Amino acid sequence: MNKFVTLPLLLLLLFAAQAQGNTQVKATHEKIVNAISVESAAQKQYQKWSEQKEEDSDEIREMKATEAWLKFQNEKYGRYLKKQKAVIAELLRRKEEAKKIKMQLEPFLEKIVDHLEAFVKTDLPFLKEERTRRIQFLHDSLNDYHLELSEKLRRVFEALLVETEYGQNVSTSVQELEIGGTPTQVTIFRLGRTALYYQTTDGSEVGIWDKNTKSWQTLDHSYSQTLHRAQDMADRKRAVELLELPLGATK
Repeated sequence: MNKFVTLPLLLLLLFAAQAQGNTQVKATHEKIVNAISVESAAQKQYQKWSEQKEEDSDEIREMKATEAWLKFQNEKYGRYLKKQKAVIAELLRRKEEAKKIKMQLEPFLEKIVDHLEAFVKTDLPFLKEERTRRIQFLHDSLNDYHLELSEKLRRVFEALLVETEYGQNVSTSVQELEIGGTPTQVTIFRLGRTALYYQTTDGSEVGIWDKNTKSWQTLDHSYSQTLHRAQDMADRKRAVELLELPLGATK
């Protein structure tokens, strides 16, 4: 046998080896391309997951902040509700107390006005019409269904204050009295609630209210000048000074 390969066979072998080498190169290239493609896809997926992770982390942090804020608000509103419940309980307690006070106060005011009316009738006879109208006004106020209890109380206290002030001041007024059976215009001088005097316009006669007999009694004419000075002091026409006046009827 010939130990040397013929030329056509060698060429054929060379072409076959070259063809086989091209196929391997192509396969290798495809593998590399596929690997790069897979790596690229994996990188994109990783990037996507990283972005999603960051978004999820931000959302989690926001949710935790919201949870902390809601917890704070719940605790705050819990304290607020507790305080409001205490306030409501106190208001209800006061309402019950006010109801009890109202039940006791209305009849008490009725008694006060009745006592005041009786007192005015037995007191010194000054400003009779004014004081009688005030008492009637109080009765009308207490019988007014639409008037608030607080306003009724205010009016009664105001009337009591006025009556109290009568005992702490002096005053003069002009009115007509029946003296000796004859209607006579006189000047009335009130010394608090201690005494009540009258003096005729010409100063010829003076008198005092007798609490025992409930009538006017004449005084000695020597008190005329003293009473005139007292009236001037009450009207602030002269400086205050000490005067001597009787506190009961005397001749």
